[in-house]
Amino acid sequence: MAQRKMLSQQKTRRTKEVQEELKGAEEAMGKLKPITKTAPDWLDDYAVEEWDRIMPLVEDLKIKELDRGLLATYCQTYSNYKNATLKLKEQGLVIETERGTKLSSYYTVQRDSVNTMNSICPKLGLTVESRLKILAPTEETATNDPFEGVLNAKK
Repeated sequence: MAQRKMLSQQKTRRTKEVQEELKGAEEAMGKLKPITKTAPDWLDDYAVEEWDRIMPLVEDLKIKELDRGLLATYCQTYSNYKNATLKLKEQGLVIETERGTKLSSYYTVQRDSVNTMNSICPKLGLTVESRLKILAPTEETATNDPFEGVLNAKK
């Protein structure tokens, strides 16, 4: 799912009415309640560590209180990944059973955690690509279209 670009980042030409509607939506988004800086109490220790680590880093992004659950899910998933990785380091990727060898169940947790984090991170601006979209310069570039004045005069 593609993230919605801010009005200043959109390259298509829009009517003034549509531009005003989008600008109003962006202003309303800016008025949403800021995210609470303290981690939810249901997160485990590694998840709280990750919350505390990234909270100062995401302050410049447009993350609001409505995104708290998604951010908490990212942190808990990171913790699940870390726990599974530590167990794999301790026990190994392949385990012996009475029926032979098999992949450790911690590998499944690790793999699923990576997939989950890969789906959450772009939504929160936690990847380079998603940050480039969110933090793109907001200056509107002037167009040198010689017919723009003629078109605007007819409206």
